[in-house]
Amino acid sequence: MKNFVTVIAIMLLTACMGVKTAWAGGYQLNLSGQRQVGMAYVGTGMPLDLATISMNPGGLAALDHNGILLGSNATFINTTFRSNPQMFPVLQGDYEAETDSRIRTPFSIYAAYETPLENLRAGLGVYTPYGNNVRWDNDWLYAGMLTEITMFTIFIQPTLSYSLTERLSVGAGPIFAIGSVNLQRRPTVDLRGVDPNLPQDAPLHVELDGSTTAFGFNAGLYYEHNDMLSFGVSYRSKVDMELEEGDADFTLESQQVPAAVAGQLFPPGNTFDASLPLPAVLSLGLGIRPSEVVRIGLDANLTFWSEYEDLSFDFGINTPAVQDSQEPRNFNDRWIFRVGGEWDATEVLQLRLGAYYDMSPVDEGFITPETPDVDRYGFSAGASVALTPQMGLNASVLFITSSYREQTLEDMNQPGTPAVVPVGEFQTNALIPGLSFYYNF
Repeated sequence: MKNFVTVIAIMLLTACMGVKTAWAGGYQLNLSGQRQVGMAYVGTGMPLDLATISMNPGGLAALDHNGILLGSNATFINTTFRSNPQMFPVLQGDYEAETDSRIRTPFSIYAAYETPLENLRAGLGVYTPYGNNVRWDNDWLYAGMLTEITMFTIFIQPTLSYSLTERLSVGAGPIFAIGSVNLQRRPTVDLRGVDPNLPQDAPLHVELDGSTTAFGFNAGLYYEHNDMLSFGVSYRSKVDMELEEGDADFTLESQQVPAAVAGQLFPPGNTFDASLPLPAVLSLGLGIRPSEVVRIGLDANLTFWSEYEDLSFDFGINTPAVQDSQEPRNFNDRWIFRVGGEWDATEVLQLRLGAYYDMSPVDEGFITPETPDVDRYGFSAGASVALTPQMGLNASVLFITSSYREQTLEDMNQPGTPAVVPVGEFQTNALIPGLSFYYNF
């Protein structure tokens, strides 16, 4: 019985880990402005358009127009997992699995206007900084850890930005965050500890589903040293998503288990509580204008992943098979370095290029199917077309790739690592086109 309880508790914890890491781990979406995405998502030190509301609120007062900006992306993300008997001796041969790359569409909406108060500009941003949509086959090697996860967050940020001088402006706004998550997995459980007559490998379907709201803030400063050089700094706070009484459904998919036994081990109507923090981000930016038609941006973003000290989950109904769980995590603060450029090719056409390097915050021994984190390399391009002097379209395309990252048995067995993680290697590729429409007045 003790071994049975331990195995089930580990499986439940591993499933819940996906909720937390998917919200705040390797699935941060830096896609809140198409003009910026075309330049590798630079813009902290160079306010390009209304998307500065999310990137650096201090830059909003430096803009010389009112307007609206509507945009969205389509994300095509594929993760490959490979293993072999040399990595994982229980395998009989080479093994490979891929995620089902389903499209998700993060979006952004911005509006801003100059208030009657001199030098004060107000704005509103609605954007989706975190999201995930991953599906593995139901019979893949680690289906007990994850088969599917769907998660999204929406940030609603009213903003005020004020010009202290002709060259210095500040801005800030509260964030109201809305989040939702659905996670599914299909482990097999050994029920012989309950009754020797019960099956050893009973299939179990687990589904965790919940939503919540939380608050944070975003603040920034922008300084234009001269017509050729500008600086910016912004800080988006951590947002603690406290999920309470989410639905926790467990379904034994075996006719060999009596309904009464299944009901006792996995009673219907169970719930779970979990803390889902979205980490704080500090951004530094430099804008360079070597000529009237060329703009170059350099950004560095520090994400405070080390805020993840441990994971704890509280189930509303505890049974021998469903126990509250807690495990440490080992995330590290990490930088993203970006460079991008923009060229006014004609009076109505702008062209852009960019590249960035994103370091993984996850140590070996902590890589999971929900966050198969690898060091990422991003390459982007974009263009804008002015349809009239007041309105136009921005388009971008972002390609993300990585090298393979291996997780070994030795990594998994290091002290302090999660109890169950994949043994093998991961690689992720993504293609993300985007489009936005602007109207200035």
